[in-house]
Amino acid sequence: MNHGSTHRHTADQDDPHNHKHTGTSAFLNLSDRFFAPLDRQIVAWLQLAPGSRVLDAGCGGGGMTRLLAQAVRSGGEVVGLDANPQLIEGDRSQVKDTDVAGQIQFQEGDVLHLPFEDGTFDLVWCSRVVHGLSDQVAGVRELARVVRPGGRVVLREGGLPLQFLPSDVGLGDPGLEGRLRVAHAQRFANWRSSLPNGVAYPYGWSHMLREVGLNSVMPKSFLHEFASPLEASQKDYLEAQLSGYLRAPGHEQRLSTRDISTLEQLLDPASPQYVFARDDLHGIVVQTIYVGSLSDGNHV
Repeated sequence: MNHGSTHRHTADQDDPHNHKHTGTSAFLNLSDRFFAPLDRQIVAWLQLAPGSRVLDAGCGGGGMTRLLAQAVRSGGEVVGLDANPQLIEGDRSQVKDTDVAGQIQFQEGDVLHLPFEDGTFDLVWCSRVVHGLSDQVAGVRELARVVRPGGRVVLREGGLPLQFLPSDVGLGDPGLEGRLRVAHAQRFANWRSSLPNGVAYPYGWSHMLREVGLNSVMPKSFLHEFASPLEASQKDYLEAQLSGYLRAPGHEQRLSTRDISTLEQLLDPASPQYVFARDDLHGIVVQTIYVGSLSDGNHV
């Protein structure tokens, strides 16, 4: 993988945001199903005009691409772009028999070198991609280049991480989820520092949007909340999240032996501590989008 060019969803990368336990495509589909209620909130808030032309840059499993297509209706168009040809092929297969098939085009492409003319889109949506680019500002500048005057660039980054376990799960030490978040943050920091030609950016996402020439920049956060009894899509996604900590390369150095043992028991259906046999799970996750507009007459 070459992060100097783009953030590519692949099954063999060491990006800590890539969950290898099921392969990237399978995990992205789990994620799309889990976050669909939250994604619908976001699409409704964006208030896309019928007939809009939208780019989903780094479309992954294509779930948000389909929701955006529903929002722009029959006169609109959504282009789903990803650097992974296997994902693009899967996205095409999933959408071909749906009622939005005629409104969506999927194509392979590089976020840092978008294959579109300046000012092509009314809205550019980019979800959890920019953080993985070696030069994040260059990536956002390229996203802004292809939005028309009066259009918007929307990044989904940051927010508050998922939590769904009681502080004390009845084995091991209390506060397991907090330690898992620390381990994940350490892995991500190590991974970013290893990127070839990586450019540090010690500022927030709003600052980045303003730096590339966008105006009326604002953040907006959305809450997704759920509780036992879990739906199958929720259980599958949460199980994938927890098991990912045990499959991450080097997890033995970031997690204590005691926490590893706790995770193994929580994930074992034969264990009396199997987490998905509990009736007291309550989950929340907050996702944030950052929106910037290109003023009429401006060029990035």
